[in-house]
Amino acid sequence: MRNRSLSNEGLSLYLDGTIQTRPKKWYRNLICNLFHSDYDDRLFDVVHKSRASTKALCAEFENPLLSQMLDSAICNTVRLILSNKNDYRFFLDVMQKALQTNDHTTAHLLYIVLTNEALNKIKKPKRTISELDKVKGKYGSPTYKKHIDFWRTVRSDDILPSVIAFNNFYKRRIFMMRFYEAKEAAQNMEIFKYLEHDKNDILPVYVLKEKTSN
Repeated sequence: MRNRSLSNEGLSLYLDGTIQTRPKKWYRNLICNLFHSDYDDRLFDVVHKSRASTKALCAEFENPLLSQMLDSAICNTVRLILSNKNDYRFFLDVMQKALQTNDHTTAHLLYIVLTNEALNKIKKPKRTISELDKVKGKYGSPTYKKHIDFWRTVRSDDILPSVIAFNNFYKRRIFMMRFYEAKEAAQNMEIFKYLEHDKNDILPVYVLKEKTSN
């Protein structure tokens, strides 16, 4: 049995202090109690809420603060793991599940976090390299053209793009004055404004500012 789930700070940043309601029928509760741990519940909740957050972030593509929001999520998560080193394994699991469920923003963000040099000295699970290798090269850093080309083939609302990849691709194309490609990328993201989403679903990890001391 895994004793640790997610740190208290992690709960506030990724779960906003809420927990999914478990099934009410007694026999379904029995099955959950037999096969689900607190760790599994937290993992499910973070993956679920991260996916909803991705939908809302996609709809915010034109927000001038988007880059800062993405940077904030990366920095906040790195700091979170540095202060609670056992959370590394948890976020490795979240990355894996996000990739399996085609939430590319969460998978991409956590790959950047988990490969950050600041976390090099943390003791990591043996499967870390194999899990990171599944994501490595998937988005085509630093140009991210690979992910944009992949997105042209997507025909399902169940697949969510990497906002990180699209944001960086868009800014690069504007800088290079390749405006047609930038416009095409923005139009692909504009679709998410009209798909079901809730701006309030954006996780606090994207918007919380770094604490400053007086």
